Amino acid sequence: MNYRIGTPASSSHHRSWAVHSAQSSSSGQAFQGHWSALPGSSTSPSPIPNAPLLHPVSLPHPNAASHQSPMSYQHSSTSHSSFIVLHSLLSYGPNLRFNITQDLAHVQLRPGCSPIMLQELAVQPPVSHMIITIPELCAWTIEVVNPRGITVNNVLAMIRETLNRSVASHEMQRSSRAVNAAIDSFRARSRADPREHAQGVKRVDFLGPKVFFAGLARARDGSDSWEMLFAQNV
Repeated sequence: MNYRIGTPASSSHHRSWAVHSAQSSSSGQAFQGHWSALPGSSTSPSPIPNAPLLHPVSLPHPNAASHQSPMSYQHSSTSHSSFIVLHSLLSYGPNLRFNITQDLAHVQLRPGCSPIMLQELAVQPPVSHMIITIPELCAWTIEVVNPRGITVNNVLAMIRETLNRSVASHEMQRSSRAVNAAIDSFRARSRADPREHAQGVKRVDFLGPKVFFAGLARARDGSDSWEMLFAQNV
C-alpha cells in the first residue's frame, strides 16, 4: 500500500540552475559550475551569455556493452583491501547534473564530457555487483548488478529506480519530524502534477531539497560498499 497525502497545501520557489553552488550533506566542500538547459526543453531558463552549453545525452541500454577510457577514472586513496578506481562522472564534483526526481533523459554532462562516458565501466577493475548506501536513508540500500561489468549508466538508472519507489505505510514508521519533512517535500514536488500526487510519498522525499546526485565515496565502515552524497543544487 502506498502512502498518499491529501491536496497539496504548500508551495515551492522555482530557481534557475544556470549558475549554482552546492554542498554535499556529508561534506563542507562546496562546488559550483555553469550549466545550460537542453535545446527544446519547455522548462529551460533563459540562456546566460558566455555560459557553456550542455548537449542532449542519449543514454545507453542498462546492459549495453561498456566502453573504457583511461582518462575517465580518478584514483582515490583508501584503506580498503582492494584498490578501486571510480569513474570521474561518479566522483564528487560537478561533472554530472542528475536530479534524481527526474527521468534519466534529463541527465546532463559538463562541457568536455562525452556522452559515451556513460557507457564506460563505473569502476576499475570491473565489478558485476555494487552496493550503495545512503547515510540519510539508512533503511534503503541500492544494489546494482551487471554480469558484464557495471557501467556509469547502470549506477544512475538504479539510483533513479530505487529512490523513486513509493513508500509503503509500514515504511513510514519513522520519527514524526522525518515523516513531516517528507510530506512537505512530497507536496512541493507533486503540487503541479496530479500523476505524481497519485503515487504518494516516495523515498526521495525523505531527502528534502537535496535531490541532486553529488557523487559516490567509499564506505567509512571499511566494507566494499559505497556511500552516496547529495546536494541541494549543482
